[in-house]
Amino acid sequence: MVKKSLLIYLPFLIIFLGFIYVLVSFDLWDYDFWWHISTGRYIVETGTIPNEDPFSYTEALKENKNLFPERKDFLLKQYWLSQVIFYLIYDYVGPKGIILLRAVILTSTLFLVFLRLREWKVNFYVSFIFLFLLYLQLIGYTGERPVLFTILLTVVVFILLERFREKKGKGLFLLCPLMLLWSNLHGGFIIGNIIIFLYMLCEGIKMLFKKTHLTRGEITLFYTVTTLSLIFSYINPTGWDAFFIALSPQYKHFEVGIQEYQSPFYFYKERLSPINYGYIILMLLFPLILLLRRKRLDLNHILLLLGLFIMALKTGRYVVYYASIASMVLGRETNLLIDGIFKMGLKERAYKKITFAFSVVAVLSSLIFLISIFRFEALRFDIAKGYSVPKGAVDFIEQERISGNILNDGGYGGYITWRLYPWKKTFIDTRWLNYTVRSEYGWMMSGVESIYSERLPEGKKPLWKRLLEHYNINFILLPILDVYGNVPPLILKLADDSQWVPVYCDPISVIFIKNIPENYDIIKNFRLSKEDVYNRVIYQASLRASRDRRNPTYLLSLGETFYKMGRLQDALTAYQYALRRSPKKEHIRKRIDEIEAQIERQAVNEGEGKGK
Repeated sequence: MVKKSLLIYLPFLIIFLGFIYVLVSFDLWDYDFWWHISTGRYIVETGTIPNEDPFSYTEALKENKNLFPERKDFLLKQYWLSQVIFYLIYDYVGPKGIILLRAVILTSTLFLVFLRLREWKVNFYVSFIFLFLLYLQLIGYTGERPVLFTILLTVVVFILLERFREKKGKGLFLLCPLMLLWSNLHGGFIIGNIIIFLYMLCEGIKMLFKKTHLTRGEITLFYTVTTLSLIFSYINPTGWDAFFIALSPQYKHFEVGIQEYQSPFYFYKERLSPINYGYIILMLLFPLILLLRRKRLDLNHILLLLGLFIMALKTGRYVVYYASIASMVLGRETNLLIDGIFKMGLKERAYKKITFAFSVVAVLSSLIFLISIFRFEALRFDIAKGYSVPKGAVDFIEQERISGNILNDGGYGGYITWRLYPWKKTFIDTRWLNYTVRSEYGWMMSGVESIYSERLPEGKKPLWKRLLEHYNINFILLPILDVYGNVPPLILKLADDSQWVPVYCDPISVIFIKNIPENYDIIKNFRLSKEDVYNRVIYQASLRASRDRRNPTYLLSLGETFYKMGRLQDALTAYQYALRRSPKKEHIRKRIDEIEAQIERQAVNEGEGKGK
């Protein structure tokens, strides 16, 4: 018996060690993390939750009156408890503390799913497979944000409700304090409310048709506790505003261009991200299991999975919740199907042999997995300086005490606040609190000439320049490439503009400063050429294009930069490679035709020049 138990649980031990290693090997990278801990610091130091944004100078301007004050109030207050927890951990322990917290939360999620599968008596090899499918999804959610708590608590609420229906313990009483806690950690508590309400609805339907297994006393207890848990979730600084903001169409324009609000299939189709096969398998399994087990599937499970399935198809941010619940429910149903098939056609002895073979395969595969991923040098417990955190650029701003207003990339806003507030306030960050400011930020980053006509009228100053002047911008901090792999058009505009001088450039970011007498000392000491900026873009785009063989955006950035430099043949080559990755993109084909025509004209002109 000891040997048998060891063979069963050894692969789980090994694979959990692998999960933990992967989760701690990611550097602290999330853009949002920095404004979360900045807010946590503000709350701890002032003893109050902010009513107005203290970090941005644009939000305070009278002409930028906020058109959606309810949304702003929600984003300023909803995460307060998570923000305080994150700040205190980071303040005392540094990046290591947050990275370990992230690993603990996500590993606990996996472990709770494992326990639920074991409680349902799911065979170890089926449990092993579904745990790994969930792991493949969770590694895409390593961002250090309050949503981590929602990922864990979604599973906890589901398990508490399931255990009560199975008459195992009195864990249901935990729902009230749990929902109170959750609603002060993250706005995703509405997912918990939806799950609770769905179970209340389904039990009501079962009572109506006399299908419930609960006694009258259990029904009274169930509805009392679940109703109180919904009420308790209202006790937070913004009440139930999360529902109205999540469901109201008037806030949908804030979601445009943000990764987590897009369908995952959009990114697969556009080759902007690799296919997550864990999610794909769980997605395909649901309709199959629904078809094969439709008469035996529990109504609660059908409605819950169906709702999450649809939400995950439309919006990537819900995929992890679907995967978490589906890995439990579909794991159980798959196990019942497999057991039925095997036990009908196999003798007990043959069934045991197959189980033993699966045990050996699970041990070997988990060992191979752990050995293949393990690298001591990956355990840095540091911030992602070479990826998303502009440490070098902010060091430069601080050391040189660059004065005046900044135009910063939205993703960099939180880190600038963490490092430089209150001395320096940002233009914007990823909260996108003000719609007017966000729109103007988009026009500047895109180098928009005019929003009214395709061509700028003669003598008219481009819109992006007028906005820079309106906000009295003195210096600009931009990423070399954005999260999709695009070179921000503003970089190419500024590099070719004598009014702006590049004074700092590293692998991920660049700083331009206004060419005015007040900045002459910095310009004299640190001036870079526009070729320095172009070459940095070329290097980064080439490096990432070689690492990611699917995404065409890096090659498009290469092509546009080469074109700006006048290297038409190199630009043409880059666009042709991009077309190979996305052969159906007409705008790439059109750009190739334009460059080829330009090369031909250039050759003709050179020929005529030689003839003369």
